[in-house]
Amino acid sequence: MSTRNSALAAYRNGLRATRVAFSQDTRVLLAARSQMRNGMINPSNPELSPQEQINHLNEVAQFLRRNIVQGKRLEGDKYALNIHDETELGDNESVKKAKATLVAKGGGCCGGGQKLYE
Repeated sequence: MSTRNSALAAYRNGLRATRVAFSQDTRVLLAARSQMRNGMINPSNPELSPQEQINHLNEVAQFLRRNIVQGKRLEGDKYALNIHDETELGDNESVKKAKATLVAKGGGCCGGGQKLYE
């Protein structure tokens, strides 16, 4: 595939990712697409080769799909999250591991969290 075709495919991939991530927020959707268009015309890091820029755009699209979840405030302190089928959901094991590490080391920054998890 030529560089031009690869760039167009990456751009379409990015546009689709913005639709997935920001489908319920038109203002943010249009802003993200505008930024993407500007990035295609004037790359933020011109020292990168065209293939590296294409790879970067594909990585941005993947990040948008997996990691961006928008929320909408409902009544009071309740929020509705736009979790979709491509959202990456963790298992919280890393959080539990960090918590155990903090407890073992005295409980946080400067010892201020001692006995925090007991």
